[in-house]
Amino acid sequence: MFEPYISGLSAVASFRALDDSPEVAANQLRAKRSWDLVFDRIVLFGDYDKRMASPITEFVPCPDFPHISLLAGVASFQQSPACLLNADIVVAPNLKEMVNKAWSKQAVAMTSQRLEFDPKTEDYFRAVVRDLGADFFCAMPAVWKQVYKAIPPQFRIGHQRWDQWMLNYLWFTFKRRFVDITTLGPIFHPKHEGRKMPHH
Repeated sequence: MFEPYISGLSAVASFRALDDSPEVAANQLRAKRSWDLVFDRIVLFGDYDKRMASPITEFVPCPDFPHISLLAGVASFQQSPACLLNADIVVAPNLKEMVNKAWSKQAVAMTSQRLEFDPKTEDYFRAVVRDLGADFFCAMPAVWKQVYKAIPPQFRIGHQRWDQWMLNYLWFTFKRRFVDITTLGPIFHPKHEGRKMPHH
């Protein structure tokens, strides 16, 4: 479990219907393009949409805003480390190299705060941390299995509180084997409006 891996990395996420708004569509399509360059497998909860499709993407039809426990359960069955992340998160092209550094130091899970960028300019060099939101967690499948068993059933993607629970759980469970890689700049979040949290 503590051997540094070389290539395998999966993504598990859900996405909002692209027809919700032009802003939602632009943000998610931008993010997905970055994912297709980094991940070896992508599992997306949501109805099939050819605009989000790629040879490495699998769609799982489900109601909007699926439970975090469902995503963690799927992540636990991956053959490689898996990332849970929001659908509008742009990932750095060298994300695998960043997480490999953590694995090589015997980490089993990691997170990063999001660096906010202006979607009008897409200037990632000027992106900065604006809040305490954590839209990215990466862990070994065995860790996701433990998360699946422990996480309260009410937490849903796209809503508040679940990321704080995840931070606390991973820290208290894995101690120094849970690391923060924010300083490496692995993930970027577009400044946007139009949030929906019907299950708050």
